[in-house]
Amino acid sequence: MQFTTQGSQGILAGRITVSFRNWKRPHAAVGGVYRLRPSGAVKVTDIRAVRLSDITADDLRRAGFDRVAAVAGLLRLPESATVTRVEFELTVEPAAKPPPSLGAEAAIARLQAADRRSSAPWAAAMLALIRAHPATRAGDLAAAMSWKTLPFKAHVRKLKTLGLTQSLETGYRLTELGERVAALMIDGGALPGASEVPVERQP
Repeated sequence: MQFTTQGSQGILAGRITVSFRNWKRPHAAVGGVYRLRPSGAVKVTDIRAVRLSDITADDLRRAGFDRVAAVAGLLRLPESATVTRVEFELTVEPAAKPPPSLGAEAAIARLQAADRRSSAPWAAAMLALIRAHPATRAGDLAAAMSWKTLPFKAHVRKLKTLGLTQSLETGYRLTELGERVAALMIDGGALPGASEVPVERQP
């Protein structure tokens, strides 16, 4: 379950405690804890189906809206549609799982294994792109690789798990280890694929 930065600000301020989602399958569970951006977390306390036209004035206020039409417009649904109502409360942000203590060579070995499991190499190209374009929207980076945004983010999380990238309020940057790995992989040619994406370095 994800929240926009603007939505997160309303939640942290205590104004928003309900969200309406157009889900075909559950993306959250009661009791689950989900991070906000750039910081904070919520705990889901209730999930139920509701028809848009039946949303109460109180729930509209708690979701940050003043009318049902605004919710329907955001979700691009008719007011007769049924959506998922998610209720939540602020909670303590879970401690981030520390990345493994890897050296550059060990990280490269894991990325080489990941490339072998994929239909095409991706690790070097993704590192090169993030190194050249830090703090850039994930959607823009994904488009540069001709990927869809969600698969792109999933692969960036693999880099983050190895301690190679850091999430910013917008986009990502390479960590110190990521920079070392990129230098070996891309500049040293340890992995294929980096030349497949234009990566003019920013000044």
